[in-house]
Amino acid sequence: MKLRLLLTSCLGLALSAPLLAQDRTVLPIRPAAFDGVVTEHILDAKLPTPQPVRAPQGAPNVLLFMSDDVGFAMSSGFGGPVATPNFDRLASRGQRYNRFHTTGICSPTRAALLTGRNHHNVGVGHLSDTPTGFPGYTGGIGPETATVAQVLRLNGYSTAMFGKHHNLPDGNDSAAGPFDHWPTGLGFEYFFGIVAGDSDQFNPNLYRGTNRVDPDEDEGRVLERRLADDIINWVHNQKAAVPDKPFFVYYAPGSTHAPHQVPPEVVGRYRGKFDQGWDRLREETYRRQLNAGIIPKGTKLTPRPAEIPAWASLSADERAFAIRSMEVAAAQLAYQDEQFGRVIAELERMGQLGNTLALVVQGDNGASGEAGPPGTINELQHINGLKEDPSWLAANVDRLGGPMTYGNYPVGWAWAMNSPLRWVKQNASMLGAIRNGMIAAWPGKVANSGAVCAEFGHVVDIAPTLYQAVGVPAPETVNGVAQKAIDGHSLLPSLSGCEPDRPRTQYFELTGMRGLYHNGWFASRDTGRVPWEKVPPGGPREMGTWELYDLRRDFSQSTNVAARNPELTRELAAIWQREAERNNVFPLDTGFALARTMPPRELRKRYDFWGKGVSITALRDPVWAGRSYTLEAELVPAKPDASGVVMAVGSHFAGFSLFLEQGRPVFVYARSTHPDHIYRIVAERPLAAEPTTLRLRFDAEGPGKGGRVAILQGDKELASGRVEQTFLSPSGLTETLDIGRDIGVPVTRYATPHGALEGDVRRVSIAFDR
Repeated sequence: MKLRLLLTSCLGLALSAPLLAQDRTVLPIRPAAFDGVVTEHILDAKLPTPQPVRAPQGAPNVLLFMSDDVGFAMSSGFGGPVATPNFDRLASRGQRYNRFHTTGICSPTRAALLTGRNHHNVGVGHLSDTPTGFPGYTGGIGPETATVAQVLRLNGYSTAMFGKHHNLPDGNDSAAGPFDHWPTGLGFEYFFGIVAGDSDQFNPNLYRGTNRVDPDEDEGRVLERRLADDIINWVHNQKAAVPDKPFFVYYAPGSTHAPHQVPPEVVGRYRGKFDQGWDRLREETYRRQLNAGIIPKGTKLTPRPAEIPAWASLSADERAFAIRSMEVAAAQLAYQDEQFGRVIAELERMGQLGNTLALVVQGDNGASGEAGPPGTINELQHINGLKEDPSWLAANVDRLGGPMTYGNYPVGWAWAMNSPLRWVKQNASMLGAIRNGMIAAWPGKVANSGAVCAEFGHVVDIAPTLYQAVGVPAPETVNGVAQKAIDGHSLLPSLSGCEPDRPRTQYFELTGMRGLYHNGWFASRDTGRVPWEKVPPGGPREMGTWELYDLRRDFSQSTNVAARNPELTRELAAIWQREAERNNVFPLDTGFALARTMPPRELRKRYDFWGKGVSITALRDPVWAGRSYTLEAELVPAKPDASGVVMAVGSHFAGFSLFLEQGRPVFVYARSTHPDHIYRIVAERPLAAEPTTLRLRFDAEGPGKGGRVAILQGDKELASGRVEQTFLSPSGLTETLDIGRDIGVPVTRYATPHGALEGDVRRVSIAFDR
């Protein structure tokens, strides 16, 4: 009894003892020196003073939200045509920022957001998928630039991420790791989402931590809803376990990036809302923005670029496709707003919202014009050299938003969604690519609720804002690694008093497109490359000339004043050069994605997959384009009429599958969802229900060209045929090569769920001729 009382007393002491001052500049926080007394017997010993790592007194929960490809003028809170009542309600309690900036594209913005450093300074000067090895382009967040999740976790927070990561260097997305750059390696104790640039909403390939989520877990819910459900469930459990411990939730849904997919009932709300076309819609948005004070009086509406067609020039079929594509995109943002609203409502119901700092960045860049003037029903069609006939686009109007399309709207809508700014995503020399709406809300901390703040902001400001709000310093050392200085500036003071003329310098660069903000001026240098092309019209060395804009009086970057201010233009160009050198921006590469310089890669000639259940990313490896190969599969069918996948690669947007259909081997090759691009070769007889070797021989005629296919059992040919056209790469970004099933978006329809094989695949080997 005496021992029990002693333990109870000690436990009470541990829970109630005041914390001593802790040095938070070096993480992990060093444990305090042992001040207890050790004796031979526990009854004579003295416990040490407890020193658990706790967040500073009064530290808030943090909800950081970032959407994808949402332009400055898409949501109703910034004058746009899409009703977002939940975001707007948060803005009414907080403050909107109309001069907040991103980097112009996905991975760099996300790296800068999480670290507080410029994207090249982190090493993510371009997409993480295409690293080059130069210091500014390694593709991964390094240990010297710790994320806000790492810092807050080591300061006593629970940390979790939900949604799109897209900060994995090329080749790091398999079960073999390394996992340093996964969310769980960057400070998030829990992760649920996708690691690539986009995902099918109906059939996503998801991860929980570093483990792939069972495809049967979906229960018919689209990805957007699943993310909100998982956040709510995680917060319930976190608060059940440690109710006084603050959380950091990073909520980054992949919509409204392509594919634009959403439940059909939501699309119906926007029928007829975009019949007026992008030219008039942009003007309507501009007027709303002026009337609501989103943009200052005197702002000019910048003209439509010559590369974007006038709405009046479109045919009836082109208009029909464009209208529905915008209805779907609008519905996707509206649905995103609904799910965000569910999360906010649950935090409010739990009594947590009053102590939550919410930061909402509406878009990691401007709206996407990557589908070009016509738009697309297959986002990656340009990689495969596929030209979508206007009649085929028109034939798919009623499919838009559903699982058979991977669509993105025409560039005209992207331009309209960025009103009144110039251009769209990728062009970092234009505000349409780099200016996004931002909302900050913290109950009791916002001086002018519902106001619009014109202070300059950038994604590098998010981390220092959170550090100041939480009450911790940016650490000098994390896990023994000296940290690079933070590039951003805290925006927390702006909640009590906005300073539009606060001195600030911030560079921009993406694929040679350059910009520099300096105390209200903006220097811009454009290469002329449009976002649906890989290189500028003048060739890969095209660099353009410097222009100058006075953003203090010219909110929309409408009037080039370089000729009137030659010395200032040269001065800002020199500052940009200095910042570029300091941040590892060089060497410049004006091409995009596959046109960029990447390290040479040796093609493997043989692959062995030992058993069903194997899944690896299909986009990278193996490389199929123009290569002949022999596939051998050691099968054990469960019965004579067994069905299911032997091996599947990609999806019905671009992929192929070898499978059994009631015992008969079948090969389906899909270059796209167009009926003329789908090839099906079927054996006349089923395999025997016994261990056997099934072979497939593919004789390719060259990249993009056709090839002959033969299905064999041992050396006996069971069926043969031709594939007239081949793809260069499977589609989409999260699709996989699967053994014994077909997860994610299927290549074709199967008799079993996810094409699960009735039987066993002992081994699949692929041998390429060269």
